[in-house]
Amino acid sequence: MLHLSSTTSEGCLKGSRSCTYPEPRSKTKTATTTKSDTAKATASTVEASGSEEEAEDSANSKEASAATKGKKAAGKGPQAKATPRNRPRNQNPASRRKVTHSHKQPLPSIEPIEQNPGEGISPQTNESSPQSLSQSGSQSPRHTEHMTSESSLSPEKISLSHLPYMQRFYLEYLRSNVTYHHYFFRHDANYFLHHILIEQALTYEPLLHAVVGFAAFHATLGNPNGKIQDFLGYYNRSVSLLLKSLASGQTHTDATLLTILQLAAIEEYLGDWVNLLGHQKAACSMITELYSIESIMDNELRRKILSWYTRFDLFAGFMSGYETILGREWAAVNERYLAEQAIQHPESIDCRIEAAVASHRVIALDMVMLFAKLPRGAITPEEFKLENEEIAARIQHWKTSLDSLPSDDRYLVVSFEGAREREEDDIVDPYRPGGLYQGPLWTLNFLRMDYLGTAITHTYQTALLQQQSPPPRLVDMALEMCRLFEAIQYWPGSTPGAILSAQAGLGIAVIFLPKDDRHIDWCRRKLAAIESQG
Repeated sequence: MLHLSSTTSEGCLKGSRSCTYPEPRSKTKTATTTKSDTAKATASTVEASGSEEEAEDSANSKEASAATKGKKAAGKGPQAKATPRNRPRNQNPASRRKVTHSHKQPLPSIEPIEQNPGEGISPQTNESSPQSLSQSGSQSPRHTEHMTSESSLSPEKISLSHLPYMQRFYLEYLRSNVTYHHYFFRHDANYFLHHILIEQALTYEPLLHAVVGFAAFHATLGNPNGKIQDFLGYYNRSVSLLLKSLASGQTHTDATLLTILQLAAIEEYLGDWVNLLGHQKAACSMITELYSIESIMDNELRRKILSWYTRFDLFAGFMSGYETILGREWAAVNERYLAEQAIQHPESIDCRIEAAVASHRVIALDMVMLFAKLPRGAITPEEFKLENEEIAARIQHWKTSLDSLPSDDRYLVVSFEGAREREEDDIVDPYRPGGLYQGPLWTLNFLRMDYLGTAITHTYQTALLQQQSPPPRLVDMALEMCRLFEAIQYWPGSTPGAILSAQAGLGIAVIFLPKDDRHIDWCRRKLAAIESQG
């Protein structure tokens, strides 16, 4: 769960803007925010960003007024309930690459694209019309209530024609090149990211700019001539519009919460920890305002919101050494729901993998909370020992359940044909036949890394708190994580962005590797590869 520091940009500080959100007044699902309270809580922030907004609008005056005059997204009617049987099936990562571009193919060029007459590359405009996106910022409660992973529209039918040219380009780039790995989702969430998230963004302008900004960030990384201005303007505009929305007292919706999570995702890449933690707290208060523990499980959109937030919560807990903010019961209800789905649909490998992901998340959450209690004196050494032994047993039980998943030799990678040659000073053999899963079992590679990372962290933290030396076996476990990482990195069929999903495990493994030049140089190469992707 350790994070590898990303390249920091001067844009991380967002000028003089302070990203402050209103503190929650109630933790019930019916809690509301009055205009006066919200305005007081955000007035200083909006005022501080005012001069910056004027400069942005002036610098991007070429943006067409059509930026906010487009049609609203179609498909607002009730949508079919999603089940594991009718959910879009995961593709084989190798076959998906035919659509999503491999790392060996050049990414789409940004610079040569010509703008349509009257349209600029910046999304920043204050012009509006009755059809403007800002007017549709408040979603219909009926629409969000019935939103599921099955939409009335397929991804290809969501019209983007009303958007400025560069916004359309970046959203298409998101669909073609950005995968669930770039968002650090554990299991295939491309339908949510490429369809549901975009559909929500078309109803709420702050979210639209945040999503476009995230896509622009990754497009900039793949463009040798890319500049920070190519994406930072979208990010800044999203923050400004979100603050205005909160200050105006607009009803908070799913889209409002998605905006905060999307901004936090950008900040994680930028290494902007202060604002990331601020957005994490804002998201937590909004979750408890908008939903109850039961209602957040109503549809796929809200379940993805909970999963997205929980990862940030765990990440902050591991980094800070404190407990998570959102109560354990939220993660537990998600675990129960997915476990029931796996029982009801035993033939669905997706359901069983999603249940395993949720179960691991609860174990990790309990481990974070336990290790945070002992140093603060919130638990006696005897209580810690008992609970710690229970967690150790749960980790091994989870590993056993992982091993019980269907093992089909068809989904084992036995050939790495087309991969680069092994380096002479490589510390592992990434091309071991049968050492990697593909197709519907692709996620198992990352779950195996999750097990090793959790087991290493638990063993090490236990030895540290008990003032004992860590056992030597941790080195072998760390090397196995390195082998998995490099196999994922070099296998020609890997999904774009896959090493980003594996980077947290690598961050744990490098701590326990030998400190000789050979291992240090290997680690430097891997960290550089991760940095090159953000």
